[in-house]
Amino acid sequence: MSNFKLTRRLFVSGAGTLLTLPWFESALENIGLGGLALADTTNPRRFISFYFPNGTYNRTDQVTWYPPVGPLTAGTLSPVLAPFGSVMGDLSIYRDISTRASDNLQNQAGQHNGASVAFITCSPNMNPNISFEHMIAAKVGKPAIVLQGNTADQGDAQADNAISFLNGRQVRGISNPGDLYRQLLGQVAPSAALALAGSPTSPVAKSILDSALVDLNQLRSRLGKSDQQRLDDYMSGVRSLEMKMAGAAPGTPGTSPGTSPGTSPSTPTPVGNACVAPTNDAAVDSAAAAANGSLYLERMRVFNDLITIAFSCDITRSISVMLDVETGGRSLPAAPPSLVYQGADIAGWNNHLLSHFGHFESGDYSHSTPDGIPRCITRDRFYLSVVVDLITKLKSARDANGGAVLDNTIIHAGFGVKDGMHNASNTKSPPTLVAGGRNFLTPGQVFDFGAYDVSDMFYTFNNILGLGMDNFQGGSKLMKL
Repeated sequence: MSNFKLTRRLFVSGAGTLLTLPWFESALENIGLGGLALADTTNPRRFISFYFPNGTYNRTDQVTWYPPVGPLTAGTLSPVLAPFGSVMGDLSIYRDISTRASDNLQNQAGQHNGASVAFITCSPNMNPNISFEHMIAAKVGKPAIVLQGNTADQGDAQADNAISFLNGRQVRGISNPGDLYRQLLGQVAPSAALALAGSPTSPVAKSILDSALVDLNQLRSRLGKSDQQRLDDYMSGVRSLEMKMAGAAPGTPGTSPGTSPGTSPSTPTPVGNACVAPTNDAAVDSAAAAANGSLYLERMRVFNDLITIAFSCDITRSISVMLDVETGGRSLPAAPPSLVYQGADIAGWNNHLLSHFGHFESGDYSHSTPDGIPRCITRDRFYLSVVVDLITKLKSARDANGGAVLDNTIIHAGFGVKDGMHNASNTKSPPTLVAGGRNFLTPGQVFDFGAYDVSDMFYTFNNILGLGMDNFQGGSKLMKL
């Protein structure tokens, strides 16, 4: 910590023609607030939810998801988490959190309908009015995006085809990345304009930073190491913002499939270095590709690229993703070799059958085959790799202050169905994972939340995101996340 005294004169001089500079610890110390962590209020807070279909194996006699309570470490990773040690510092596992709403609907189609309907609504009935991502959209005035991992469904009459609801109706998700690409295209600065921003003829070729460079360098030399880093990050953010503003394009009002009706995509404020024009991938731009299991991971990674752009450009602040529909019959492709557990691959296996641990004989789902649980673990790793891919991309993307987009984003992921075999007697809760949000969460932990319900979790998310609800479907306990 530096003993430098930041005076008003030096502050104003150093700022020059810039926008307001970041707070420095040096300044806080001089007014008796040294070491105080200020909340990040300069960047938008975001939410995304991933739904894993059909339940899994995570019973008390053989826990496949839950490490011991406490910090996540390489030595304590569970079988499902083991391949993803590189991101363990950015995610947490919420153990044993109850699912009151879906439990009350457990007799609905073997839990499947009730589990998917209640996942982000916590609805006590089969006709929810609105789900959490659309509540955020209504509050911030930016449309929610809804994505669907599979198109092989049975139409709107099937409640297990959606987790997203608005005004009492299902919101059908976008399943073709090409459709999301076209939706975003008119709202993001063209890449050609961004390239011109650094050219000699660009209107911002001479940065506003140049006019204050001498004063800023003098200021930097008197700051402590941590404040120097804040100043460097801030100047990088200002320069990035200049470049994006040079290429900003007007938004296109209206609504699109998979977005919240009643909200219009507006001209984004380009903020991070990932706010660039989207690109299309012709290989996955078709309805046929959306139903082609062999292209599943390619499609979902393209979706993650587009999600990163949508968040970075502040086009949306809330997204829901149904990785596959409940009771879906589509066969899965081979998993990447690094994700295969004990040699049990999933190539050609029916997703629903996998959740029952691989055994099906004359309608009997009550027993598992010897490799049924290992194959279920491979399936879980396969889906989790999509979430980890987004964690990695949002961690590389930058907000205006130079911080990671991930650090201002809540990533919620998990199952709706408590137990793949529908044997809830020795399964306390479906696995629930939360990642990101380092500016307001404490990632890298395993929490015992047996005293809470998922409605309390969403109530706590509501509090973090500033939605102003006094409860969420009866949940009103604040959780220390």
